[in-house]
Amino acid sequence: MMKWFLTGVLVLATVWDGFTTIYGTILIFGTGPFQLFAAFLFSMLIMAFMLNTMRLMRWHRGFATSIAKVFWFVALIYDFYTSWVGNSNLITQNRGDTAEIFMLIGLSLLVIASPILLSAMWQARSKSEQPMEGSSQSTAVEGA
Repeated sequence: MMKWFLTGVLVLATVWDGFTTIYGTILIFGTGPFQLFAAFLFSMLIMAFMLNTMRLMRWHRGFATSIAKVFWFVALIYDFYTSWVGNSNLITQNRGDTAEIFMLIGLSLLVIASPILLSAMWQARSKSEQPMEGSSQSTAVEGA
């Protein structure tokens, strides 16, 4: 029951993350047709990186692995900044006081962590559904 609750909360927070990424990008780029298209495209790209965090972090060899991890980090920073911009415009009162900034940092970090945690949950689930080597069924989760 709690696993379903956690999954539901993470899915909702991931949707919010995607929305604030699009919204924050629109606030930065503007509302022209090309800017709207770019905001949507970049936000989907960011979500793709964040939702595939566990898969990307398991890659260990080659130039493409290094590039993918650098771009993952760039996507994380982009996600944090656009979530910050989106959350600050949608939720806060823009007073700029210490409490508001502290809450905005916490909210933005929790929101951008949601697709990463969802990625970890999906990875663990897919591993637990795969048969272990030498057995017909797996009940253990490797690395969890």
